[in-house]
Formats: sequence, structure tokens, C-alpha cells
Amino acid sequence: MPSVQRGSVVRKDRKWGARWYDDGGVRRFRGGFETKSAAREWLDSKVDDVAALRRGEIIPVAHRPQTVDALLDAFLEKHGATVDPATKRKLERQLKQARSEFGNRHPDSLNRLELEDWRQTLAAGSRHDVFRAFRQALAWAAARSLSSRDATAGIRNPKRKRYERREIVPFESWEEVSAVADELDARYAAIPVFAVGTGLRPEEWIALERSDIDREARVVHVRRRYSGGQLKQGTKTVPERTVPLRQRVIDALDAMPPRIDTRILFPAPRGGYIDLERFRHREWTPALRAAGLAPRGPYTMRHTFATWAIESGVQLSYVATIMGTSVRELEDTYFRWLCRTDDHLRAAFDEYDAAAL
Repeated sequence: MPSVQRGSVVRKDRKWGARWYDDGGVRRFRGGFETKSAAREWLDSKVDDVAALRRGEIIPVAHRPQTVDALLDAFLEKHGATVDPATKRKLERQLKQARSEFGNRHPDSLNRLELEDWRQTLAAGSRHDVFRAFRQALAWAAARSLSSRDATAGIRNPKRKRYERREIVPFESWEEVSAVADELDARYAAIPVFAVGTGLRPEEWIALERSDIDREARVVHVRRRYSGGQLKQGTKTVPERTVPLRQRVIDALDAMPPRIDTRILFPAPRGGYIDLERFRHREWTPALRAAGLAPRGPYTMRHTFATWAIESGVQLSYVATIMGTSVRELEDTYFRWLCRTDDHLRAAFDEYDAAAL
């Protein structure tokens, strides 16, 4: 096969055909073109593909994943090696529905219309994330020539609407928080009070060390997080943030049983970091049940901090800074509680107007 080829267009059986050498040096022919121009256009594209194959820019079709399942396995193996274990597990969960629907299909057989229809069948609360994960995998494969194209290209994937978000059920009072704390093992009793009183994410309060607590300044320095079995420096959004401690939280910390075998503020029984899923199933859920409260996850403690702060009239910008998030995220997540503050605003406006008379 020549190092550079253009192929040739020939007349055959009243139609036009194209001859070229494939990447293995075998001469090929394809006929059935109505015009010479159509044959030449197709041939030029094919010759370019052969040249790209010879340069190693495109993987031969025979070596590409033949099913969506195989493609997703390659994506998780290669891309998964560049992300933390928690992110990889999240991707695996989000891709399960795509595997169930398209797993036995060839990646190049997917088309935009059916993917648009499939997206609409997904649960509203998880639709955006599930489709985004599948799109990420298909785009990754197309960029590496593991498939000929990304069938999701051009499909809009807006985030879920406010009314589609999972319902948030915060604690109604400190009495409920204390009831849960009383049902927990003494080693964990301070966690509900601390997490509700500071609004920290579970992966943040799990990673705290005793030296992060400044009792004199009444603050906690959030400098790291523990997620997916790994300790990571910095928070989710900023390298470090400082959160004020109310007296109730300090009292709960002072009441904790002393531990001299670990520097971790809330250690597991053997002194290491708490495994959140084990804590949820072995400690948290039974404590809620014993306290007579409806089931809810540990993240409820962060939700409770946010909803109480909003209902108390704390400025959203300040709440966002403390929680390490954005005002927009607060508005989208807690819009129900923001609506409740309208009464406070109306009362403040009426009070101002009355004083001006």
C-alpha cells in the first residue's frame, strides 16, 4: 500500500464505485454511487480514516468495544483511575440504568432520538445526573476513537427543577436533635448537636481533629474532608473555612468521653475515621427509630442548620459562606423555607412604614 493514497473512482454497471487500500494493505471496493462526485466524497473520507488509522489516531473497528457494556467498563477502568473511589462508585451507580437499557447494543447503533426519549423516562430527581454520566462516557469514548460518534451530542440536559428535588425533612427543634443524641452511643452523642449547630457536611465533621477546635475564639477550622475511604485536604469549595461555634455545641463537645489514642475529634471505636455508611446503618438509623422520628439521612443535620438559619432571618450570603456553598444553591435547595420568610419581610416593611408616619 502506498504511503499516501487518494484511491480511485471507477465506472461500473452504470454507477460509480471507489477503490482504496485499507489499513492492512488489502485492496477494497465499494460501489453503488449514483454520481462520480458522491463516490469521490465518500472515498476521500475513507482515505482520511485509513491515514488516521495508520498514524495511530484512530483505533481499528475490530479493536473497539462492541457493546455499550464493554465501552462503559473501559470508561470506568481508564477514567475511574483518575478520580477518587467515591466518584467512581457514584459513576457506577449512575450508569446502571444506561447498562440496563443499552448494555447489549453496539455504541455506534445509538441515535439521538431514542436517547432523548430514554432521558424522559428517567426519574425527575436523578434524570440530569444519570444522563450526564452516560454522556460523559460516550464523549470520552468518541474522543479516543472507541466509537465513531457521541450520540448524546446536542441533547439538552437541564438540571432538575425545584419541585423535582428530593424532599428535605429537617429536624423541627433542638428537642428532636437531643432525642437522637440520647439514643446514640456516648461516643457519638455530640455529633447531632455539632452537625446541626455548624452545618458541616458529613465528610467534613468526620475529618475534624481536636486541634481544629478553637474554644477561645469559639470557631472550628474546616481544613479537610474524608470521603471514599480517603482523607483529602481542603473543603469541597475552598481550601479552608472558619465556622462559628454556638455555646450549645461547645457544651456538647465538652461532654464527650475523653480519648487520648487519636487526634480525630469524632473517631470510630478503634480510633480511625468513621465510615459514614456503617454509621448510618448501625448507629444513626436505629437512633432515629428509637427516638420515634421518621427516617432521614445524616445529611439532614446540615439541612437543619440551613433551614433554621433561613427562618431566623440570617442573610443568605452569610449562610452560604458558613456552609461553603453558593447563594444560588441555597435558593434552589431551600426555596420552601425562603418562601416562609415573606411574613418576616412584610412585618418589617409594615413596621418601617408605621415608624415613618
